[in-house]
Amino acid sequence: MSFNLRQELQAPTTVLGKRYMLLLLCTIVASVFFLFFSLELPQAFHHSQTWVMWFELFFLVVFSVDLVLRLATHPFTDLKGFLLLALDFLAIVPSALVVLTYWNLMPEQHLDILGLLRLFRLLRVMQLLRMSHLLTDILGVSVFSLVFANMATHLGLRVFVSATDKTMNLNLAQYIERPVLLLAVTAVGSVMGIALAITFGVVNRKRDDVTEMHRTTMDAVDTFERDFRDVFENVSPEQRETIFGTFRKEMALFLKSAISYPHFKQSALTFLDQVRAVVKARPSMDVPFHAVLVQRISGFLTKTQIAFPAAFYGWLSLLANLYFVLVMMATPGITGMFVQLLVIFVFQGLLVIIQDMDYPLDADATIFNAKILD
Repeated sequence: MSFNLRQELQAPTTVLGKRYMLLLLCTIVASVFFLFFSLELPQAFHHSQTWVMWFELFFLVVFSVDLVLRLATHPFTDLKGFLLLALDFLAIVPSALVVLTYWNLMPEQHLDILGLLRLFRLLRVMQLLRMSHLLTDILGVSVFSLVFANMATHLGLRVFVSATDKTMNLNLAQYIERPVLLLAVTAVGSVMGIALAITFGVVNRKRDDVTEMHRTTMDAVDTFERDFRDVFENVSPEQRETIFGTFRKEMALFLKSAISYPHFKQSALTFLDQVRAVVKARPSMDVPFHAVLVQRISGFLTKTQIAFPAAFYGWLSLLANLYFVLVMMATPGITGMFVQLLVIFVFQGLLVIIQDMDYPLDADATIFNAKILD
């Protein structure tokens, strides 16, 4: 039971486990937003407010239950895991202090250190980053689930900067020359937008080409199979099924990324050798074999492997993250936070779509894979 519970806490597979993890993720995100709002609107989110106490109590209960479950199932030999759990415990302390003070279980003068303890809440951002990858397993593959980790990272960075600035009275805004910064935001945003637009057009055309080339390849295979049935009387139905049936099965596995490209390429070569062994006795079949069947299989295989270099996507990703930081610096406050999250969803979402479309037969994310027709 302990092992199963630990597995559900780490990587949920059951409906109950996924619902619990979704609740935990939503609570973590809400607590991070709550911290940011309390920094920007200290009077409205003062700890003496009743509704603030109820929010803190909710966070306290959820995170305490989760901490107890993880402690009960954690192996004693994993010291690194215990360190992370200790950080999660520290993130709970501010909520506990607010609740205890509200119910007069602790003198209010002890809340003088709440400003410093507020920084402990930032440890919740670390937990959010550790768990953000689970959203795909819980909600399935979507643009939002694929972009969520990046949004969580920049939200955590914004909250960290805001908390550090206001807790230590650094007043970082006085060091930022906003007109110069806005010029950089415009320039970098334009370059990234143009690069993403051009790349999207290229990969979308490739995605359509892969779909079309698969269709024409299988049409050529079907045509040769009919010729084997109608023209080559010496080929038995069993031999015909061995040649063409095996190739179709291998193609189906390749489309689902169940077999690798080298494996399928070898299967395709074996298939072509078997077809050639039958048709070489008829010179009239040389042109259809070499100019149609061989060319279409070769073109399909080649097209599936053409992609932008990894360095290009690395540059785009770095450019995007630098741009998101510039947007954070240029748009302070609560409105700025929502603007930054919107910008991340748009640009990072488009980058995720492009990367998925550039690998039309991969199994990592299939929402924009090639539409292979039956």
